[in-house]
Amino acid sequence: MTMNFHRPIHFRAFAAVLALVLATVPMGAAQSPTAKPITVSQLKGIWYATFSGVTGCGTTTLVTTFTLDATGNGTQTSATQHTVGCGDIDLSGQSAQIQSLNANGSGFLALGCGTGCGFGFTIQVPRNAPVAFNLGAQPVSGNYLAGVAFRIQ
Repeated sequence: MTMNFHRPIHFRAFAAVLALVLATVPMGAAQSPTAKPITVSQLKGIWYATFSGVTGCGTTTLVTTFTLDATGNGTQTSATQHTVGCGDIDLSGQSAQIQSLNANGSGFLALGCGTGCGFGFTIQVPRNAPVAFNLGAQPVSGNYLAGVAFRIQ
């Protein structure tokens, strides 16, 4: 008897959870104008992110754990991309980098995915609690991943 522990990720369930998170975590535009500016060093730590969407490999989900240092540079310590067209891809060891971060918490995160490959996301970090941020759909034609990240340490 073979046991299959892989279960399909249901897009509707993922979308519902993402909507709930985004509705309950205050983002930059809804914050008090007296909130302190956010800095890259406040994002130092270990983060867990999930993504869903479409890439050059078709329908894709991606789960990654990455560590950022005080300058916003880091590494994906564990990362698995599940795709329809390219199968499962291990992205562990690839880069993670906050390429820009504005005082209001908006910015840009880049994740490496191999030689000549990268995923980039607009982000919004809540200034009053930098423990989570959204990862907006990529501005690259053909790649439509989006997700959310949570600090785990």
